[in-house]
Amino acid sequence: MQVGLFYRERTTVFTDWLRSLLVLICLAAALGTPLRSEDGSDLLTLGVKQLRSGSTFASARTLRQAVKEGNPRAHLFLAEAYFVLNQHALFAAEIAAAKAAAPTQAEPYYIEGRHTLLVEGNAQTAVEQFKLALSRDPEHIKAQCYLGIALRNLQRHAEAEEHLKTAVQLAETVKVPFYLPYQTLAEHYLDQGNSTESERCIKVAVKLSPEVPLNQFLLGKILWARSQPADAVAALRSTIQLDEAFLEARYLLARILEKQGDTIGSKQEFAQFQALKEVYGAGRLR
Repeated sequence: MQVGLFYRERTTVFTDWLRSLLVLICLAAALGTPLRSEDGSDLLTLGVKQLRSGSTFASARTLRQAVKEGNPRAHLFLAEAYFVLNQHALFAAEIAAAKAAAPTQAEPYYIEGRHTLLVEGNAQTAVEQFKLALSRDPEHIKAQCYLGIALRNLQRHAEAEEHLKTAVQLAETVKVPFYLPYQTLAEHYLDQGNSTESERCIKVAVKLSPEVPLNQFLLGKILWARSQPADAVAALRSTIQLDEAFLEARYLLARILEKQGDTIGSKQEFAQFQALKEVYGAGRLR
């Protein structure tokens, strides 16, 4: 089972449609008296705060006003807001404006690369965009990590491992608790048959972010591969507690319980798996 990038970005057609409809309604609405500042700087601060707190609709409105009032830095954060809101045409316009406003900065190219990789599914173009980001800032941790992910999607495993390790080294140097490179390295090592390194990496990822379902799932999958069924079952149950619709976790848990002789438990998990598969599809099970 391969789930990594697919699970990170998993949505349903209905959810996307409904989200897009709500976005268009909210973006078109006139929500009270427009905010004002002389140069857009106060609005930028407010818009970024709203964006980081999850108030994305409000953030888009505030940042649009900051752009109107002449703050070119607002383009980048407005692009991020449109990214979150699945407004891809608006994202494209704002990220182009952000690159024009700050051509020497890495962040616009990194954000553009993530959109290209995660939304458009174009790993090859994303690689070039992440490289453009790193040419401006070689210590951009997330650009290093996502470059590794994009290269891994292209089956360029040696290069991917190099960039993921660099991301880990940078994160550890500046003490940033960033789980994603450890998680991706764990998948990489497992695919390469190196379960020892895979277990080491995923345990770091789980320690950094135990609330991430994919971390717990990979821990369970790796522990099962390393003949530790009891611990694997515990990790998979944690995965399901965090995300009851995590199909791959339910499927693997059912298989393990069956092999352990827990026929009732296995049948229950298979039944849940089949019911959820009717709603979400088969994912990337193989």
